[in-house]
Amino acid sequence: MNYYQLVAFAQHLKKENMNNNFMNDPNEFTTDVMNEDSLMNQYFDMIKGHDYSHMFSDDNRYYTAGVRSEKLIKEVLHSLIAICRVDAERLLEDSLYEVNEQYVDGLTHKTIRNWFKSYVENVDNIFTKPNFK
Repeated sequence: MNYYQLVAFAQHLKKENMNNNFMNDPNEFTTDVMNEDSLMNQYFDMIKGHDYSHMFSDDNRYYTAGVRSEKLIKEVLHSLIAICRVDAERLLEDSLYEVNEQYVDGLTHKTIRNWFKSYVENVDNIFTKPNFK
């Protein structure tokens, strides 16, 4: 079972569980298997810890770890936007705000904007936080 199927299954269980509990007792709700907040926290932890320069690495271990990390970030991002219905533009703004630009050429924010291209029309017009250090 891949990550998309897991999140979709968790959302299905959540709806089913809420409907069953609401039928029995409207005041009783059980905890979610994977709720939106935990997925959002996981996403922000992942983008803060991601190696944005992995594609320039001479060591294949760092390169493949970066590719795997980026793939997982894209899966979580898709789950948040497509399944949990999080506003993509707002999430992009929050992502750019949370992750400081680490390189002169803007690689960090270019990479993040690239992840959002299929969800946001004008990714280049979204505000970039100046890096004052």
